Amino acid sequence: MDQQKIIDEINYHKAQALTELLYARGMITVVEYDKLSELNRKSFSPLYADLLPKTLDKSSVQS
Repeated sequence: MDQQKIIDEINYHKAQALTELLYARGMITVVEYDKLSELNRKSFSPLYADLLPKTLDKSSVQS
């Protein structure tokens, strides 16, 4: 694995962690979470992007 792929992988995980934090704090909606997650996958191309969930599992979201 080359250095750029490692950097992209790290940046993806940082961006996704921030996206999850924003959602957990109620600062973004489920729709915004899904859009940001998609942008994170496109921007940073994580190695296993095809295995990552495409949307937030709304069944586990508490009202």
